[in-house]
Amino acid sequence: MSFTISQLAKIAGISVRTLHHYDQIGLFKPMARSAGGYRLYQQQQLLQLQQILMYRELELPLAEIQRLLQNPDYNLVSCLLAQKQQLTARLDHLTKLLAMLDQSLLQLESDTMSNPNHSALFQHFSPQVLREEAIQRWGATEIEQHEQQQQQLSASEQQAQAQQGELIASQLSQLRHLSADAAEVQQLMRAQHQWLLSYGACPAERLLQLASLYVQDERFSNYYNRFGAGTAELMHDGLRLYAATLAGPEAD
Repeated sequence: MSFTISQLAKIAGISVRTLHHYDQIGLFKPMARSAGGYRLYQQQQLLQLQQILMYRELELPLAEIQRLLQNPDYNLVSCLLAQKQQLTARLDHLTKLLAMLDQSLLQLESDTMSNPNHSALFQHFSPQVLREEAIQRWGATEIEQHEQQQQQLSASEQQAQAQQGELIASQLSQLRHLSADAAEVQQLMRAQHQWLLSYGACPAERLLQLASLYVQDERFSNYYNRFGAGTAELMHDGLRLYAATLAGPEAD
């Protein structure tokens, strides 16, 4: 069974122009052409298009999606499981935000804002919540090791450590006019990686996980975008490119 470009666009809920663009960049090409030269897509391509659109929902750049799909080691099942994991994490975060909103509405509707539970309004941004989320992602043992490492630092050293992270973000915000692969941006990505290493192990895989958080988790994206709109996105794109260059001991 084959579909014209208009039929496929309607099925997928995207524009014909988007499919034209995917064809032009070599990301998603028709399997055949009609006698009149019109693009024709086959039924087996539907799943491939679904994967592309799913990656777009996860905010991956088109170039990164193309690299993933054209990788000879590409495994559809593994990619589906990875996407499921990322969507589950996002759903969990959104569920927590909804709980916060429900708490706010409940207090407003019951007219208790004169004596509200202020901490409940921000409970999902607390250090304890962040710690629990980190344990879920990376395990209690590693988080405890990180905490022990931090406890060995003096208050001034911890402050300098935090200020370094702010400085990198501030400097990156001044480079938003550049692309993620620009030398200046990549230099800051290396600095960001070194800063993360000061908190504990940060191999390439974790760097990619953190990069995703910077755009998928509003707490992190808001933190970086307060330096300037688009800073979080540049940090995300830059770190993904930088992580691809890591190999061997440097990635530990």
